[in-house]
Amino acid sequence: MKRIATKIGLFLFCLVLVFSAAGCSSSVHTNGIPDPDKIVPAREILIKNLEDSGYNVTIYTAVEGADLLIDRVVAEKGSKFIDITYGLSVEDAGVIFEAYCTLYGDDYYILAHNGNYVYCVSDKRTFSKAGFTTTANVGVQYIHE
Repeated sequence: MKRIATKIGLFLFCLVLVFSAAGCSSSVHTNGIPDPDKIVPAREILIKNLEDSGYNVTIYTAVEGADLLIDRVVAEKGSKFIDITYGLSVEDAGVIFEAYCTLYGDDYYILAHNGNYVYCVSDKRTFSKAGFTTTANVGVQYIHE
């Protein structure tokens, strides 16, 4: 009886290990940690996705409240929008995130400093149309449901 209980326990332990390993192999994670480069849609893909959905896209090199030269994409369609910066250093991303906090207050669905990216999105649908598939994040993130 003791041998059977041990075998069952060992089997269950192995089963748990298999399922935990499978959960960690997600395409947006590297070694179990969210990877912003896999989470944030590439600049060209984001622009194409949003233009194809009828958004007007404008490129900027600055944001009010920050004295930095940046690669900023703003896409708008009516009251819906996404404002995202690419190619930031970690320090510059912190500065841009603070500027976005001031700029947008609480008027958004998601505001995130995710690795070297900073973005603010008005609603879930725009978030999805832009090419995001998860809200996984390495950094600071505010979500208004």
